[in-house]
Amino acid sequence: MSTPKARMMAVRRQIVRTFKKHQLTLQVDAMEYLEDTLEQQMVPPEDMNDTLENIALGYVAREGLNLVNRARLENVLESMQKWTHHLHEKPTRNTLDPHKSQHTLTQSPQKQRRPSSSDLGLGHDLDSDGDRMRLDSMRDRIQEMEEDHYNDDMGVDQEQQDEEEEDDVDITELLHVVDAFDMPRWAWASDVKTFTRSDPGTTTSSTPYEVHPNAPAASTNQVIAAAEEKTAMFRARYQLLLQRIMRNECFAPPVFTGGMEQDRYLKLTPLKALKGRCGERFLMFGMLVQMSGGKYCLEDADDRVELVLDHSQNSAGLFTENCFVLVEGQYTDDNVIIAETIGLPPPELREETKKVFGNIDFLGAPREMRSEEQLRVISEEYEDISFVILSDVWLDQPKTFTTLRTIFEGYSNSTLPLAFILCGSFKSQPFLYNGLESGQYRDGFTALAELIAEFPTMATFSYFIFVPGPNDPWGASILPRPKIPDFYTAKVRQLVKRSIFASNPCRIKYCDQEIVIYREDILNRLLRNCIVPPCGDVVIQKQLVRTIIDGAHLCPLPLTTRQVSWSHDHALRLYPVPDALILADKFEAYNFKYQACHCMNPGSFPTSDYSWMVYYPASRRSDICQIPKPTR
Repeated sequence: MSTPKARMMAVRRQIVRTFKKHQLTLQVDAMEYLEDTLEQQMVPPEDMNDTLENIALGYVAREGLNLVNRARLENVLESMQKWTHHLHEKPTRNTLDPHKSQHTLTQSPQKQRRPSSSDLGLGHDLDSDGDRMRLDSMRDRIQEMEEDHYNDDMGVDQEQQDEEEEDDVDITELLHVVDAFDMPRWAWASDVKTFTRSDPGTTTSSTPYEVHPNAPAASTNQVIAAAEEKTAMFRARYQLLLQRIMRNECFAPPVFTGGMEQDRYLKLTPLKALKGRCGERFLMFGMLVQMSGGKYCLEDADDRVELVLDHSQNSAGLFTENCFVLVEGQYTDDNVIIAETIGLPPPELREETKKVFGNIDFLGAPREMRSEEQLRVISEEYEDISFVILSDVWLDQPKTFTTLRTIFEGYSNSTLPLAFILCGSFKSQPFLYNGLESGQYRDGFTALAELIAEFPTMATFSYFIFVPGPNDPWGASILPRPKIPDFYTAKVRQLVKRSIFASNPCRIKYCDQEIVIYREDILNRLLRNCIVPPCGDVVIQKQLVRTIIDGAHLCPLPLTTRQVSWSHDHALRLYPVPDALILADKFEAYNFKYQACHCMNPGSFPTSDYSWMVYYPASRRSDICQIPKPTR
């Protein structure tokens, strides 16, 4: 028979092993607290692994930090108690708020009560009479509560249902706008094979997922960066794509070498390994760079080699200088590569990325108490929630206000959108920094605020998200662009309750979805700067989307063409792939899916006969809309 000390050491080893699997490190106080909790609840040995797995997963979903202390662990256990009962509840519309629902469950007093710490087996307090029944484990308690909810939803014991519990879900509280300058910065650490948290002007921290102690605030929007940030920017892009490539099944080496399996995967060759291997064909990965003589070369982290692109075939995509590509070709005696095929890195689905790095918060949005599955259920229940998207809302044109009034009247008399996403430019001509221009620009927003205020329900309950464009003030044409200064938008913030002025690009976290908004005339810029022309008869919009998503970056252009803030380049990354991507461009409107990402362009509002786009997150589809023309 094992001694109590031996059992305690066995439990401790299980705790360390389970938390280490999820890249979590327990402090001494957290370890002691968890050991005491498990001992008090008398968790049987056969259920210990499942119990610890549930706690570790709950901590990753709630906190996301790798260092576990007692205070955070207590909060996680409390939140697990609080939200376990929400998953099987279905929302119904609340008449007071267009975006609010309430969960209504008719319950039996014995079965449908709010779970307490004693129900889940995670608390310390016992009732004074000592008559509380203990279940065998936390997992059994949770399963029993979920079965009770399911049985009551199916109509079991209808004659005993004489109590009702209401739990309001305000859908507007599940929408968050993340500014580009508030996004956390993550860098790939090849030694530990994961991402570590870093900040502009500092080195990456030695402990994963923790901010450097001397790092500046993450919300700083300083555009000017130190010189070393430029090199770090391209190195971070390269390492992000390289680790993604090496996890792709086509590039993963076989477990057993030799035989047929050895030839079934694609092998990347570093450029420094080409020396002395003339006449052989290689597959390489790197960045396209133009040398001083006008020739192009491929550059990786260690070396560079000249490329001959005269006979290369473009697999798919728009390739410009400073974009990262896969090149297959022959190495010659002249130390050049005769490129035969050039292509983009293989993409990776969002779900695949989250399986590997699910405990890393790339977005930086406020954490939700509900799990991803619960948020997905809520999102799918609200089928009528929509986002109205307009681009180039020129506030210096009278026709814009006439059309907006018609649009607002239509939505105020039907289903109210959750958010209006208004992208710039908010001026038809480039902004000139003088007193006259400033006054006119501010008057445009004042008129818009007064127009929205004419529809009180819309001005109170709908979000209005403003994203600056090329002609709007501030930002010096450097990406990401900061929000429009408060001086011009004071009236809007006064009259529109849920007005948000964001950066360009910015991101929306709605329930379990991530939506990226990017206002840039990117297609024409890419076509003008292509090194290798697009192949065959292709749909150019799909080539654009594939270039951006496969390259995991919103601006795959040379810095001489489009300037990017070196220290905030991470805000332009598309990793993991978002659920929806809004590329607000002057090009004609389009919408389609690529790699499970719904990509759309609303087109220019004034030049497309005042059309706009509506996105429905429940079904993940979008429609191009236009005001019907009067019939004669």
